[in-house]
Amino acid sequence: MASCKMISSLSQLLKEAVENGVFPGAVAGIFYNSNKYIIQAGYKALCPFPEPLEETDIFDLASLTKPLALTFTFMYLLSKESKVDLYTPIGNYLDLRKDLAEIPVYRFFNHTAGLKAWYPFYKELKKEKGTDKLGLLIKKIEELSLEYFPGEKCLYSDLNYFILTYLLEKVYQKDMETLFEVAKSVFTFSRKAYLGFKPLEKGIDQEKIVPTSVCPWSKKILRGVVEDENTRALGGVSGVAGLFGNIYGVLEILEFLLKAYKENTDIISQEIVKEFLDFREGNFNFSLGFMLQSLNGYSATAGVFSDKTVGHLGFTGCSFFVDLERELIVVLLTNRVHPDRNNSKIRDFRPVFHKAVLESLESIR
Repeated sequence: MASCKMISSLSQLLKEAVENGVFPGAVAGIFYNSNKYIIQAGYKALCPFPEPLEETDIFDLASLTKPLALTFTFMYLLSKESKVDLYTPIGNYLDLRKDLAEIPVYRFFNHTAGLKAWYPFYKELKKEKGTDKLGLLIKKIEELSLEYFPGEKCLYSDLNYFILTYLLEKVYQKDMETLFEVAKSVFTFSRKAYLGFKPLEKGIDQEKIVPTSVCPWSKKILRGVVEDENTRALGGVSGVAGLFGNIYGVLEILEFLLKAYKENTDIISQEIVKEFLDFREGNFNFSLGFMLQSLNGYSATAGVFSDKTVGHLGFTGCSFFVDLERELIVVLLTNRVHPDRNNSKIRDFRPVFHKAVLESLESIR
């Protein structure tokens, strides 16, 4: 009865957010005390006509790609064959200009490498011919000066994760999508789950994919095509963005990581998982690959989760947080950028939502 009350309360909160234009629709997933709760509200599409959202619909996960695809793949590969030392200069593995080459690998994971936050590489990459567009993008990063001395501060930067994508592919001699598929195959997803790149090329029906914004290139609504322009220019796959998934896919990979964090498994090293999730440096806002619950003074969780909480936010309106102390996972998938990516109401909604989740869970303990 208490769990029904919790679901009803959170469902109402999501419905009110839809009515207030925070997002067209949302699916929330909560894992706690070995129980899973799925809540949905609203629409997957508003244009050209309203389409009701279904709980198994697939979202563009945007920057959740960073922890769930790239970082997860690194954790798995380092568990099997430690070809990269996180605290060694990245120049040991890549031929980069001198100041970049001297930066330890881990600084690219926790956004302290000195790189600028973002750059519109796609404008130049669209004009380039050839298959090694990632290599061209890395060369363009080398042409940019550092914004600050590495380790001096923490500045969230997509450029870090383009370099990490390049590192992954060069060291392990396979493309990132292939390496991720190998990594995620170490455990079995449920039949309802989906998590992968380029869903349209995998035969996923476009109607099962939640649309995002209007593409500035084609003037068409993006649906099954990655929102991030730089990743789109690379062909749809990078460590920055490109991952698509539904609530089951995201919850299940996080459940696997939580289990690997709590106990030894033969599949992935508990020591390595702990190293990535528990890493802290000063008052910076990132562990290795994961965001902490506060970023630049803003807390998406309202600061109500424990200090041992990691997660990430995605530009399209998706997020997750894992409270490692409470063994709690909270995922919120929305398409707040549909049809207009300038809608920022979710910033105020996220703290309200996470506070309501914790209050609801405490009522059923």
